[in-house]
Amino acid sequence: MLFSFSRFYMDASAPLRCLAHMARRVAEMRRAVEGRRAIARMDARMLADIGLSRAEAVEEVSRKPWDTGPRR
Repeated sequence: MLFSFSRFYMDASAPLRCLAHMARRVAEMRRAVEGRRAIARMDARMLADIGLSRAEAVEEVSRKPWDTGPRR
C-alpha cells in the first residue's frame, strides 16, 4: 500500500490533555499573582517573619505572571 492513514493517527485525548495543562498553568499563574499582591501589602515586620527583605519583596512582586519558578 502506498498510502496509510495510520501515519496520521492522532490520539483523541491529546487536545483535552493540552487544555487541562493550560488550565493548570493559568491557575498556577493566578496563585502567583495573588501571592505577590499579598507580599506587596506586607510591612517590614511581616516580611521579616517570612524571611524576605524589602528589596527581595520588590523583586518578587515585579516578576511576570508566567515566571512561577523559584527565585534566583
